[in-house]
Amino acid sequence: MGASGSGKSTLLGLLAGLDSATEGDIEISGQSLSSLNEEQRAQLRGQHIGFVFQSFLLLPTLTALENVMLPAELQGRSDGESRARQLLEQVGLKERLRHFPGQLSGGEQQRVAIARAFMTQPDILLADEPTGNLDHHTGAQIIELLFDLNRQHGTTLLMVTHDDALASRCERRLLMTAGRLEEQHA
Repeated sequence: MGASGSGKSTLLGLLAGLDSATEGDIEISGQSLSSLNEEQRAQLRGQHIGFVFQSFLLLPTLTALENVMLPAELQGRSDGESRARQLLEQVGLKERLRHFPGQLSGGEQQRVAIARAFMTQPDILLADEPTGNLDHHTGAQIIELLFDLNRQHGTTLLMVTHDDALASRCERRLLMTAGRLEEQHA
């Protein structure tokens, strides 16, 4: 948690290897991100990290099914379509497989983004304000879905949020102030 501009999204970008740290080092699965080139960081992300972006970042020319399949295709996996169908069914979008993002509501787009994030069975799931662009009711549904999938898949969930109620559901809460993290106690 933290105020806008405190560095929360930047921290997620650093942890995912999307940005490079100016100081220190980040290790994911025993790999120092600073010792990897962009291609190697992308490969590490593909193997270990899922990311749910606040703005969904779905490709508009791909259907829901194709958007979810994309991470598996980039890895050259052959089980992409069957796994994507299964995940889309889990998030309640079995009937929307062939719809493009522009044909889906905000909540449906976020569910596609969550299914895509779980496609590669990541060790770590990074979620940047996963309910930030959704109404309260849809946001509550998305959070239940995110926590359910997190439990089912045994994934470590690291989430950025402004929502105190959502943060209270997490096992551990950290407050970011001016780029510094402090433990928050219940």
